[in-house]
Amino acid sequence: MERTNQNRERVVWLDLLRLVAILMVIAAHSVDIYNATPQEDSSNSFWGGFIGSMMRPCVPLFVMMTGMLLLPVRQNAGDFYKKRITRVLFPMIIWSAIYYLTPWLTGVLGADKSIVSIFFPFEFSPSQEFGDAMSNIAMIPFTFNGYTTHMWYIYTLIGLYLIMPYLSAWVEKNDKTLTRTFVALWGCSLMLPYLNQVISTDIFGVCAWNGFGTFYYFAGFVGYLLLGHLMGDGNRLRSAKAIAVGTMLYVSGFIITYSGYSTMAEQYSYEEAPQLLEMFWQYCSPNVVLMTIGVFLIVQRAQIKSAVTQKLLSNITRCGFGIYMMHYIFIGPVIIMLTPLGLPTPICVIFTVLLVFAISWVLTNIIYRLLPRAARYIVG
Repeated sequence: MERTNQNRERVVWLDLLRLVAILMVIAAHSVDIYNATPQEDSSNSFWGGFIGSMMRPCVPLFVMMTGMLLLPVRQNAGDFYKKRITRVLFPMIIWSAIYYLTPWLTGVLGADKSIVSIFFPFEFSPSQEFGDAMSNIAMIPFTFNGYTTHMWYIYTLIGLYLIMPYLSAWVEKNDKTLTRTFVALWGCSLMLPYLNQVISTDIFGVCAWNGFGTFYYFAGFVGYLLLGHLMGDGNRLRSAKAIAVGTMLYVSGFIITYSGYSTMAEQYSYEEAPQLLEMFWQYCSPNVVLMTIGVFLIVQRAQIKSAVTQKLLSNITRCGFGIYMMHYIFIGPVIIMLTPLGLPTPICVIFTVLLVFAISWVLTNIIYRLLPRAARYIVG
């Protein structure tokens, strides 16, 4: 959700990639209700797992774009932190508060508590009490919960911003071998969730008194930052071959992701064992990396000549962070609106994604237009 550095020539395919990632994240959240809660119609559970598995590259794509655009950091650390962290911190606080107050507001309006579960399917103990809303707001500096399930990424993004100036110290040396070695070791760390289940939860030095094993310092989203930096300059594959390779990587990764998730879904629910259920959905897993690289390669070859399309994509990039902040609050109302139409589940999801995206995009543009000075604190 980064904006293109103003000192660089605009990369149009990157704007398209951002649109793809935004639509993916909305789609992933649009099927939450089918995955988080028991479904009378088994087809809902199938489509929830199928579509959810398709959308796993969404967040990794955002991180890769961040690495591509911001590494190496060209500012001193203080200026970088002030610009980047404040840009995401204030909107996170404001929108988290809005999300936490929404259940209380539904109670004020006389709505049954069951509507809260439709709005926030991953909050398994919904409350319409004002005191609970205030307690959640007080915890914003430290954590999130089922009302703000998508805000986990902002906490992670702030951590990535904190480390980026340090990464830049050696990225600036343009030592591709060093960067590739880090990414290779990061690739080893991606296997840890599976090795923990197959071999032991205590592996490579991890134990009751130590959570920092061999690959700990090469794990997490830092690998996606460096991967975006490496792949951002393009590749030597011809367009047709790049698209073919990208498609193969995405499809192979998807097969692993969906097969693993569906197998786990037969045995566990989110309330029972969320870690096991989402094991194959983890963003830092080899199968999701394959899917992410596949999408990146395909979109990287996009040729967009239309000036109108380029302008629209540029505006979406500007509004991207605002769309991410607010989209989750509109999914429940849109699903409630579409349910009486009796649409097939995949069609309902498509309409939900398009409507939520349109509402969020328009509203973000309105905020920029009406509150130009305050907008950066509201929508980034």
